[in-house]
Amino acid sequence: MIHIEEAMKQASWKVRSVVQTLCAAGVLVLAGPLLASDAALLAEVKVEGNELNQTQSPSDWTTWDSRAATKTTTPLNELAQSVSVVTQAQIEAQRPKTVVQALDYSPGAFTGLFGNAMRYDYVALRGFADTSMANTILDGMRLMSDAGSFSAFQVDPYFIERIDLVRGPMSVLYGNAAPGGMVALMSKQPQMASHNEIRVDLGTNQERSLAFDLAGGLSETLSYRLTGIGHTADSMQDFATEKRLAIMPQLLWKPNEDTALLLQAYLQNDPEGGYHSGIPYEGSVAARDGKKVSRTFFDGEPNDDSFERKQQMLAYQFAYRFSPAWELRQNFRYTHPDINLSQVYQSGWSGSDTLSRGYSFSEEELRGVAVDTRVKGSFATGAVIHDLVTGIDYQTRHNEGYWGWGSVGDINAFDPIYGQSAVSDKDKSNWVREFSQLGYYLQDQLSLDAWRLTAGIRYDQAKTTSLDTDTKKQTEWDGGKSSSRFGLLYLFDNGIAPYVSYAESFDPSSNVDQAGQVLVPTRGKQWEAGLKYQPNPSTLFTAAVYDLKQSNLARMVPGADYFEPVGTVTSKGLELESRFAISPNLHFLGAYTFNKMSISNGDPLQEGKRPRQSPEQLASAWLNYTPVHGARLGGGVRYVGKSYADIANQLEVPAVTLFDLSLSVDMGIWWSQMKGASLQVTGKNLFDKDYVASCYDENYCYFGNARSVVTSFKYVW
Repeated sequence: MIHIEEAMKQASWKVRSVVQTLCAAGVLVLAGPLLASDAALLAEVKVEGNELNQTQSPSDWTTWDSRAATKTTTPLNELAQSVSVVTQAQIEAQRPKTVVQALDYSPGAFTGLFGNAMRYDYVALRGFADTSMANTILDGMRLMSDAGSFSAFQVDPYFIERIDLVRGPMSVLYGNAAPGGMVALMSKQPQMASHNEIRVDLGTNQERSLAFDLAGGLSETLSYRLTGIGHTADSMQDFATEKRLAIMPQLLWKPNEDTALLLQAYLQNDPEGGYHSGIPYEGSVAARDGKKVSRTFFDGEPNDDSFERKQQMLAYQFAYRFSPAWELRQNFRYTHPDINLSQVYQSGWSGSDTLSRGYSFSEEELRGVAVDTRVKGSFATGAVIHDLVTGIDYQTRHNEGYWGWGSVGDINAFDPIYGQSAVSDKDKSNWVREFSQLGYYLQDQLSLDAWRLTAGIRYDQAKTTSLDTDTKKQTEWDGGKSSSRFGLLYLFDNGIAPYVSYAESFDPSSNVDQAGQVLVPTRGKQWEAGLKYQPNPSTLFTAAVYDLKQSNLARMVPGADYFEPVGTVTSKGLELESRFAISPNLHFLGAYTFNKMSISNGDPLQEGKRPRQSPEQLASAWLNYTPVHGARLGGGVRYVGKSYADIANQLEVPAVTLFDLSLSVDMGIWWSQMKGASLQVTGKNLFDKDYVASCYDENYCYFGNARSVVTSFKYVW
């Protein structure tokens, strides 16, 4: 295990910044108000004893709170912004293979950016795909991924308890953030109640996995959780496989009701990362000389393609309630992903049947630290109740490695023959990419009768650098930016709650343009208005309209190591969501998204056009039926509207409708000797629709997942 001091030394972190952070944390402790974590280590306290941190049954399909939108546990119908929660019941029923698939039935989220690729959790929120690899947080803190490189931390969904999909800018509380929102993961955590389960999965494409989840009390003050999974499967494409081994040990110490310390580790080894490439528009969406390329086609070379990723995470969460209404929290996380990539890929048509190919290889090692120290408290000024959150967070990462390239012979896309050409003309560039950010934030949630006002402000001092270690050329961006947000909501007695809000985002980057200069940070501004209706914990209806603008946007050039400017992108839309119980045995989830986007940069060819990989409409519905105790039947339909493969909006990627199914039975209900055992069958894309999910440009379009059926056997004791 790497010591924290050694890790910081290896990553070349500035000692002065760390000292500033720790000293500032001490000042805040003495001053009073700091903050509350989204992880429920301690029961949160509100004035008038309004206890919100209630225990929710894992069978519930609708939740009543969010633990990420304000870094406090706040009822959904009191939040002046759009938030969707994927509950444990939904995760269990739909059995997503990635976090992205868990969002298939959520509004505002496009999960088909790179088709059936499984390596990263790509998700575009409110149409913004540029930060799709770096909009994820875990247990209240960023995962410190480096967007624009291959170093993006991925967590297996088996380790996740719930997902809060918070839409709109969130820089006020989390610093650098995508304008479209964030995916907030909450891990399964220790508990005193004994829980032991083992699960075996068998499915199409030779899928096999073994998972276990063990939890319980060790003493009156100690509890633990040990979760792990081993997984292997063939990709849809030939010659590509996916393999994973991951384990997460945790220990929770609660010496009294006012103090808690959670220790966490996450270790993951992905020896094989599956397929990650695309096919030109002509040959995938449209026919080429009357023919289309098979979705199983592999454009690489079996002996020259590999992807290996090793991930380490060490973290703690500390909570201390120093008065009935005030508590101190500090979260710390160290992350260390290590990536090795070797890939042959197609780069466009060279003949009527042949594709030209290139070769890329890379090795990266990232070390990142995030620490968030905060205090949360409740007090009253007259008739106004305040929930105050204030804190300091520090984030830093050091990513070092090289990117290389070469050339390979062409391949026939309709009758491929492998092993006919070797990689040649190899070359590489060595680099170091660094990022650091120190942020100060303050948020107040005010309640006056039925009025709810949320106001927050933040100041960040950030620095990004990119160093070419071959030429010794270094470029950087260094500066300070402020972000703000406010929201006003009125909660009627019948559960109806109209609201209006404004929020800003700030996202610095280590990516460079063609001249080698670090990109200017993007800025986002959004106005949102909406209506919520939650008459009871089992019913939630939401509607939101928004006007979101991101400036200084840039986009990676395929096959190159630099980004090209895009300009300003405006996203305007409507999002509808419903979650309710039709009856005690019948639950319904529904979502609809209409999103209108346009580019504004002065280029006549792009002005007013819609960005690629941004469907105008998304819709989904899921019905979950429990005919008798111990049996469950669930079915869903997903609609993804048309998008475009080119900036001129002439090459259309057609809309697609997909169907999913889930069946499960508690075998112990039917056979007493099988108590604790259950059987589940989960199917996605039931009718095996052959489709293209999206296109990055004319040369790279991505096939969607073929039909998959997985049978799971679980035993709980």
